[in-house]
Amino acid sequence: MPPEDIPATTDDLAESVPDWLWHDFESWRGDRQLHALYKRLVAHDDLRSFRNTLAEAMVARHLLLHHCEIRFEVETPAGRECDFEVTRDGAQFYLHVKHLITERPAVERISVPSRLRMLERIERPYIVNVRWHPSITDEQMLYLVREAEQFITHARVGEEAMVRHPKTEAEIGSLRILAPWEGTHVSLVIGLPSGYVDHASRMRRLLSRAYQQFMPRAENLILMGTTHPNDLRTFESALLGAHIERWDRFPARGKRIAYGRDEDGFWHDRRHDQSHLAGWFLLTTAEKQLQSTLWERENMSGDPDASALIASLFRAA
Repeated sequence: MPPEDIPATTDDLAESVPDWLWHDFESWRGDRQLHALYKRLVAHDDLRSFRNTLAEAMVARHLLLHHCEIRFEVETPAGRECDFEVTRDGAQFYLHVKHLITERPAVERISVPSRLRMLERIERPYIVNVRWHPSITDEQMLYLVREAEQFITHARVGEEAMVRHPKTEAEIGSLRILAPWEGTHVSLVIGLPSGYVDHASRMRRLLSRAYQQFMPRAENLILMGTTHPNDLRTFESALLGAHIERWDRFPARGKRIAYGRDEDGFWHDRRHDQSHLAGWFLLTTAEKQLQSTLWERENMSGDPDASALIASLFRAA
């Protein structure tokens, strides 16, 4: 059960955290470095602030399980704060944890309707995000499939289209060409029933905010936690840039089209050049191990000892 000193207004939030995890957090009561994190965890009375702190606590627990020494909220010379200073075996880095709530509605968990599966016969090597109105009729679904087929056949990576009813002009669905992939035919993923949510731009803002908190002349890692597994692809787009077709370069061997990344990426070109490593993790209390993925920037390197430590703590992409 949650600790008794959690305010009554946060009981419903605390109940979402399993007993085994609260047991670990309870051990921080007398810890000189983590007592403040524990007190903050039990003091929140709204979902957003609770989950922000829970994200930090989950990462702290992960670091402790991997025998790291950590300091919480270390001030930088500019008067800002790094969430954690992490040390192990003489290597050291500064960690900045950001969190974004990205829950999807229940419709995303359903399977792709059989009529839409016809689109997977199209010979184009694309991942296509498709969505439809929850109250769509069979006739409208057939119309959506016909319009989608025309769009996919001629569209490029990064383009999207909205499909409206030919008589009422009401929206019945939409499509987006998300990315290229190694297959020869279209691969479908299910989108959101109420429209696309641009989580990538929100992630880029959080990445920029974390960058402003970097400790100078040190290795810094930004680690972003979100609440849905599919966010891994979105975070990669925020970090590296959205997939686009490139006409300024030659296609890879055996390919007819060259693909690249858009200029909107946090790491585009030499932008934010003090950031060499970044990671994503799934904020869930259903698993005892942190599920994370790490990216290392090409043609840029930082402290080799710190980089090796980071790579040992978070799984590489």
